[in-house]
Amino acid sequence: MSNPIKTLIRRSHGAQLPPIEEIERFGADGEEAVCRLLRRHFGSVIRNVVVPHKKLYLEKDLMVVCDDVPFVIEIKNWKGEIGCRGDVFYQNKDNGVHKELKSPVGTTNQFIRRMKEFYDIARPIWGIVVFAEPDCRLDLPEELDGVALLPLNRLVPFIRARAKADNDQGFLAFDSDRILRCTRFYSEDSEFCKGILADNHLLCTAEDGTRVRLDTTRLRFITVENQPLRLRDKLYVTYANGGCGVFYNRDAELTVGCLDGTWRKIALHRVRHIVF
Repeated sequence: MSNPIKTLIRRSHGAQLPPIEEIERFGADGEEAVCRLLRRHFGSVIRNVVVPHKKLYLEKDLMVVCDDVPFVIEIKNWKGEIGCRGDVFYQNKDNGVHKELKSPVGTTNQFIRRMKEFYDIARPIWGIVVFAEPDCRLDLPEELDGVALLPLNRLVPFIRARAKADNDQGFLAFDSDRILRCTRFYSEDSEFCKGILADNHLLCTAEDGTRVRLDTTRLRFITVENQPLRLRDKLYVTYANGGCGVFYNRDAELTVGCLDGTWRKIALHRVRHIVF
């Protein structure tokens, strides 16, 4: 049995909980808006999708699986007029500033190629770059090098139409449960760990005292309130479908495969937020 005095001292260094609304700033506003929109229309929306690449990883903001058809989505919050000349994108801001921007098309195609190699997928995987900023005027083709370039209001209809066309051609179904998802851990005001979560379940206690196994693949985020005098953490859990719950844990750890190839065990009492 652990020494309760030592446990109290160790846990007393845990971070205090900020206002719950601060959780929104850990994801870009555009990404949050796109994710909420997609989850209203589709059952399988996966955030922070990664594939191994050389000694590190490639990452994309979202993946949607519609009728067993996969769509990899990159989100841009660029303002002003957005256009391209060949594979060079540019931005003309309303204040007269002109900027050249790295093309999201090449990185999206690179991700799709690596994803198909890693999972040995023969069927098409569709890439989309969505421009989520309302103050954005697109002077772009709807598709470039096989990647769709869309304003936010065209995203859902495009996915539905392309999924229907794919299913009419009889491609194989896509298994979204195989996809690697990147999890972010925050302490104080900064990200301190980012990687692939090895634990599919987190053992907790519900408010009525029953033991509960939280499925981490179905979570959106957890806010942790350290309660050192009770030798426990209070977890405010938000599920991917928007539901919420409150649970408790004592000395729980999560194992993370970091993007630099190392492994870490993260104690929940050192965490303020976990974004899945």
